Amino acid sequence: MNFGKLIENVTAIQKETDKLYIYGAGFYGKDVCRALHNNDIKVDGFLVTKENVNKEVLGLPVILAETVLKENIGIVIGLSDTYIDEVMRYLESNGVNMSHVVNGGKYITDTGGREDLRVSKVLEVSTIMGCSVNCKYCPQDVLLKKYYENDRKRQRVMTIDNFKLILKHTPEDCIIDFSGMTEPFNNPDCLEMIKMACDAGRKVYLFTTLAEVDEQTVDELIKLPIYYITLHVADKCGYAYIPTTETYYRNVEKVLSAKKADGSQFIDFLNAQTDPDERIAEMAKGKYEIMRSVQNRAGNVKDDSAQHREKDIEPGTKIKCCFCGDDLSNSLVLPDGTLLICNMDYGMKHVLGNLYEEDYDTIRSKGELQRVIRALNCEEEMDELLCRSCLLARVEE
Repeated sequence: MNFGKLIENVTAIQKETDKLYIYGAGFYGKDVCRALHNNDIKVDGFLVTKENVNKEVLGLPVILAETVLKENIGIVIGLSDTYIDEVMRYLESNGVNMSHVVNGGKYITDTGGREDLRVSKVLEVSTIMGCSVNCKYCPQDVLLKKYYENDRKRQRVMTIDNFKLILKHTPEDCIIDFSGMTEPFNNPDCLEMIKMACDAGRKVYLFTTLAEVDEQTVDELIKLPIYYITLHVADKCGYAYIPTTETYYRNVEKVLSAKKADGSQFIDFLNAQTDPDERIAEMAKGKYEIMRSVQNRAGNVKDDSAQHREKDIEPGTKIKCCFCGDDLSNSLVLPDGTLLICNMDYGMKHVLGNLYEEDYDTIRSKGELQRVIRALNCEEEMDELLCRSCLLARVEE
């Protein structure tokens, strides 16, 4: 995840303009700003289309775009591709010199795997309940309380036989994404499951911290044809409980130096919950930008320092998901086979069915998922619609 081309383009624009702004002050805008800062590029502020509740982000002013568009400025778009066309039309209609505009958001989308997940069938796999990493901005308590609410002996660990059923009950073109709501390697059979998915010809994603993973496992992992990998690293504040042992540092060094069969970097995306551990930052220098956005998981994290909606989207408003696409194609399975609508549903508001008992397409063709889709389109009322609290929800005009 090297932003070299972005830096090259922005540097050229900066030579021809008086000021440089980032359009968008959310997830993407902040990450683009950090990448530019890390490469010694001065940013003068963030632009927004409508008045923003925050007057300052990352120490920079947040400015209404319409007040500066007539000036000789450079603009780096810091938005997901869902909003790009709309913003580009707005800039063009206001006479902005489009040769001074660069789409910075696509560098995150392309390396963050988001576009592929949005347009494909995806099953996120939570291999175990309870996560040793216990990140500050992860609502593990909400999930565990709900999961064990009616059965304290409910299945905690996914088995190899369970995973065989998952492969059997999902379409061959369904991405298998080892992430979900826990550190996948907290389950000792995780590596074997990844091998099984690869052997089955599936496109495999992995989101991991490598917390307390042994070196032999990492040595085997880097040999596998995993399509996309995010590594969440230790941070200075300890917001993610990742023991920074020498084994951990060696493992991080291995994966950051490893290559895939096509010669590309083994790790596709690197992030942390706050400024990264200094040794990790040094390892990544010149190879990766480390992203740092955190959010409140559709209201499940009760901490206002995480990015969140100031108020929920009102009922009667059409909503589109920026992450899962129109058909909400990114579902999540828990260790006992319970299928949830997505990785924001820590409170288990939208249980779709059980993947051990029915196949993926059958479950998604009926019941709760179809009710949610109708509610998003304002065709049915749903009082507890999770999406109204989610930052990834886009209001349809």
